[in-house]
Amino acid sequence: MSTKVWIGKWAGGRMFAGKDGRPVYVLRKMIDGRNYTIHLDARSEAEAEAELALFVRDPEGYRTRGEAQKIKNESAVYMDAPAVARYLEHMRSKGTTERYSKNVGYYLAGWADGLAGRDLRTVTLQDLLRELKKHKTARKNRITALKSFCAWLREVEGALTAGEDASISLKIPVARPEKSVREKGYSIETIERVYRAIIGWEFSNFNREETRQRTDVQCVRDVLCIHAKTGMHGTEIERLARGEGKVSLVTEPGEIAATVTFLHKSGQVHRQSIDRQTLEAVQRLQARGAAPVDSHIRRVVRRACKAARLPLVRFGELRHSFVTWASESGQEVRPKSGGLPLAAVAAVVGHHSAHTTKRFYENVKVPPMIKIPIKLEHPEDPALLPVRRTALRLAELA
Repeated sequence: MSTKVWIGKWAGGRMFAGKDGRPVYVLRKMIDGRNYTIHLDARSEAEAEAELALFVRDPEGYRTRGEAQKIKNESAVYMDAPAVARYLEHMRSKGTTERYSKNVGYYLAGWADGLAGRDLRTVTLQDLLRELKKHKTARKNRITALKSFCAWLREVEGALTAGEDASISLKIPVARPEKSVREKGYSIETIERVYRAIIGWEFSNFNREETRQRTDVQCVRDVLCIHAKTGMHGTEIERLARGEGKVSLVTEPGEIAATVTFLHKSGQVHRQSIDRQTLEAVQRLQARGAAPVDSHIRRVVRRACKAARLPLVRFGELRHSFVTWASESGQEVRPKSGGLPLAAVAAVVGHHSAHTTKRFYENVKVPPMIKIPIKLEHPEDPALLPVRRTALRLAELA
């Protein structure tokens, strides 16, 4: 057992020789009847006296530099896999779709690689800007993902303060109007041609693998049908496919076959009437248990557009197309039981805007349906009769 060799005194206590021969400053004081003996990290008497001043100011709260660094390291905030996983789980608990969660996870993984081992409390705005420069695309999405993650650290986990969060100073780029970049939306004829061009594989026999491929192609047509005939968001179709939306059949005769009810992204209940073809598409997706993944949709649609000699069609723009078609050539279809337009109801009850009257439609069982003059037909659609299927095949060959 080694014995300290005291080599002198200083203003706060005594010194002994360390293993490397340098003096080790020991602070020895009695304050309010309590003895304190602290081995300092000082390398000189001047540093030891500076530590003594800090100790005298707050004896109970005093920590040596080594202890303070250890505490700081233990409370460090990192963007690592466990933290990102907790954040994504928090997002899902708030109703975020799986697809959006995956996209956010992708962008956070990029930040995590660039900030690996860095305490987020010490990261500066310049550090974040340098990381952004490494990525030439999706700047807005990357910034949004980081800011939302850090906001969660501040507001939910309590791991960051506003003063420590450099992401607060990051500015989200203002999106350019889409029409200033390119025209959005497609013609009805274009979507009809793409629908007909989405074909499966040629079948020499019906083995299990070929049947699976054919079903996967059918589900892409089903998604296209729902987009084109309802103007739904892709996330809404995903929720319907997972069974999170309620489908109610309409028993009375007419063009409205059913209604679908689900939570809109605004948090309000949204109910929409659909026709027979859209209902069957929804039912097939629900039987499947999920909508096809984006990569599969893009691959199938890219092949169809190439076969039809059309520019690539993006499903995300079909909502805009639906609104355009509805305003130009759509028809309002009402249930046989009747009903009046919102504007007429607003005028009768004295509302200045139909937006106020919309609350009366939240409990309407069968709201009006917008009918678009689009014909989505394909010889492989399950709903088509064999005779009609043959006629379509002959039309394609003609």
